[in-house]
Amino acid sequence: MARTLTQPGPERANRLIFIGAIALAALAAVLVFVALSNFGGDSGSDTVGLGSTVDVVVASRDLKAGTTISAEMLEIASLPSRSAISGALTDQKSAVGLTVRVPIQKNEQISTAKLGQSDEDKVFAGVIPAGMRAIAIPVSETTSVGGLIVAGDRVDITAVLDQNNGDQLSRASTLLQNVLVLSVAQNAQQATARLDADGKPVTDGPISDRPDNTAAKPTAKSITVAVNPQDVPLIALAQEQGKIYLSLRPIDDNAAVAGLDAPRTLPNP
Repeated sequence: MARTLTQPGPERANRLIFIGAIALAALAAVLVFVALSNFGGDSGSDTVGLGSTVDVVVASRDLKAGTTISAEMLEIASLPSRSAISGALTDQKSAVGLTVRVPIQKNEQISTAKLGQSDEDKVFAGVIPAGMRAIAIPVSETTSVGGLIVAGDRVDITAVLDQNNGDQLSRASTLLQNVLVLSVAQNAQQATARLDADGKPVTDGPISDRPDNTAAKPTAKSITVAVNPQDVPLIALAQEQGKIYLSLRPIDDNAAVAGLDAPRTLPNP
């Protein structure tokens, strides 16, 4: 007797499709798992690197600017790699014998930007603001506010020039305003590490602060100030042709006063 072949019903066909889809999904899940496992194995070193540590040189005590580094002033600290600052030293020997350019606090990282080659290397240069020049001005007690000016003050510079012409006039004018005093005689400002918004020292160079000794120096014969490079010839010319007076500004008074650069004249006696 002949057997009649029948086509599978719609429900059975749908069931087969559903089972096939589940099988494919399971296979895809296995493939994804294997791929992720292989990826994790290949990049294991990178994952460890994110949590790795590095040994850096730190100060074992507070260090003042100008201090010559010795071995007992240093120690090694293990820090997360991403916490190491730019230029951080990793070998204590590389810092021994160098000179501290800016004050360094205990446990602060030691970087190349904070050290110099010798006691004379850039210790004073470190207090000169970037882009400025230091120039000395001869002074006396009367031309320097009774000798009361100290490093870190701000002054205006006035020149009195004798005019050797037919008018027989003496002329005075304010050459520069709000000028930073870097040193009185050899008592210079101290280099101070610049701080970021969080109050942490940064390594892109120092700024300045007052020296420890702020006593008046009425016998000082020179005061060194920071001026723009283009103003150096002006100061030098005023020194050669006349006399320079310094007037002291109040603390935090940095505003320019209009009209001070206009020359004032008096007849010569």
